[in-house]
Amino acid sequence: MPLTIPIVACKESNMSKYWFLRIGMDAVEEALRFTSKRDAVAEYRRVANELAQYGQAIDASLHTAPSRAEVVEYPDFVLSLNENGKVVTEQT
Repeated sequence: MPLTIPIVACKESNMSKYWFLRIGMDAVEEALRFTSKRDAVAEYRRVANELAQYGQAIDASLHTAPSRAEVVEYPDFVLSLNENGKVVTEQT
């Protein structure tokens, strides 16, 4: 007996939202994809802290979209490291 699997239609609002992290001057196509904002911020923190050890600073932007193809240039959040080494997240 063949196995049949029902196909479920998903509305746009039920689609997964991904977080795309652009560090420095990365192009939109080079943005790193994450399933949570927490994971994206943690990756930025790791990179920014590593560069801070060498006296370098770097900003990043965070974009939300259902797919990489739908990431737009204008970010949803801008990330930076403050003087205390904590990540500052500013919504745009």
